Amino acid sequence: MRVTLAPLLCALLALTGCQVITDDGVAPDRARLIADMTTQLQRATQHGYHAEYLLANGARGAISQQTGPLRTVFAYPGGRLLVDADGQTACVTAVRPARCQIRPVPGAGPAALTGYTEVTRHGLVTAPVVADLLQAAQLQSQASVEASDATLAGRQATCLEVSGLTDAEAAGFTVCVTAEGVLADFSGVVGGVSVDQALLHMTNRPPAAVFDLPEGARVTDHRPRTPAP
Repeated sequence: MRVTLAPLLCALLALTGCQVITDDGVAPDRARLIADMTTQLQRATQHGYHAEYLLANGARGAISQQTGPLRTVFAYPGGRLLVDADGQTACVTAVRPARCQIRPVPGAGPAALTGYTEVTRHGLVTAPVVADLLQAAQLQSQASVEASDATLAGRQATCLEVSGLTDAEAAGFTVCVTAEGVLADFSGVVGGVSVDQALLHMTNRPPAAVFDLPEGARVTDHRPRTPAP
């Protein structure tokens, strides 16, 4: 997963207050916009929240997070994905009983976004997918990046409009992130899926029940078993 360059650049800018020219000739303002939003997205991992979204065709989705321990659940029409330090639990809720599969958290590499990509297929984009798209924009000097500010669901947000990407999951997209680092609005075609995601409501405390598995779910655990002592 390509998420190392932008945070590092942002950290260097914060420490030195200087401007830099990247190796591929990217303008400093453009590089800083991308780096700042990547860092802003990472800020969301520091606190709990519950965000509800209006998706394409009137569907609804939600992202909920709690800290201590950190765990996040992405709910979309027909399913949900729970991510914590122990694994990724993907559930199909469109059937009864629901079916859930628990897999280890993938390491860095092509498989890192597997679970999140499945969420995107159902019209809900996630911060890891957005971070990957921002990194693609960081690495492609021909990409255009424009910034703006907005108030979404009563929250101040920073928005970027990115276009001109090649060899990426999206040729262009618009993304807005709240001051707390929570993904707010997103629009674009990602991996062939048209995503139109708008923040409806956000609270700082997620309902505890959202982290429970669906009642009566059939659970298959694919994580390696720990050998008995």
